Amino acid sequence: MLVFPQLVTGASALYPVKKTSVQRTAMNVMADGSVWIFGDPDGAAKAWELHATGMTAAEWNAIEALYQATSGMWQTFTFLDPTGNLLAQSENLGAGAWTNGPLIQLTSGVADPLGTTRATRITNTGEAAASVAQVLSVPGTFEYCISAWARAAGTSNVTLTAFTTGANLAKTFALSGAWSRIVLAGNLGQSTSQVTFGAQLDSGATVDVFGMQVEAQLAPSDYKQTNAKGGVYSKTRFGSDNFSVTAQGIDVYDAVIQIVDTEG
Repeated sequence: MLVFPQLVTGASALYPVKKTSVQRTAMNVMADGSVWIFGDPDGAAKAWELHATGMTAAEWNAIEALYQATSGMWQTFTFLDPTGNLLAQSENLGAGAWTNGPLIQLTSGVADPLGTTRATRITNTGEAAASVAQVLSVPGTFEYCISAWARAAGTSNVTLTAFTTGANLAKTFALSGAWSRIVLAGNLGQSTSQVTFGAQLDSGATVDVFGMQVEAQLAPSDYKQTNAKGGVYSKTRFGSDNFSVTAQGIDVYDAVIQIVDTEG
């Protein structure tokens, strides 16, 4: 798959990163002077401007190789939003974006660590371990971290997982009745185009979970709520057929890179 490369440090981008979101409104002025205004969701657009300062030669060469492979603006590639949560429907664990075990039961409207009621109680009613998971179309060679807040009224544990063909990462956390943010980070090291991220419960376990998040970096940032769209953009393009790179010294390169989403 064509994908915008990750930095060799495992970071998703060099900062600052500027992200813009444009919404379009259609306005129709009638003959009697009345005005009808409609939202136009198909006209929405997102764009990123990456101020990549201090790149190594390897990092710049990877971006240049993608630019050559896409012939500049001509062909699309996958871009993992460095400012977002890669998961979709982060607070609706029963939505179609999630692939859950058949005997997993979900209860929404549970008090969360932010003082609202947006957490979900997950109960595994089966006789084997089962997960709440989501499959993302992302490369298996990137560094990722999956994070969530979790608690349990009893002695239940929860295991954060990330796996793809040929490799898996997992870490089990002992929970208490107090909310704690749990994190799993690592690199699967596999040349695949799908990775499954999830939270696994033992048989009979009940765990409250809030703010599940996946990011293409080594450690979690502040939680970002998502709805139908997560931070995986599979049809982005370079924003220009021309951009320049400045060599500031040996193995030090600067560039401003513009990326636009073509799906709105």
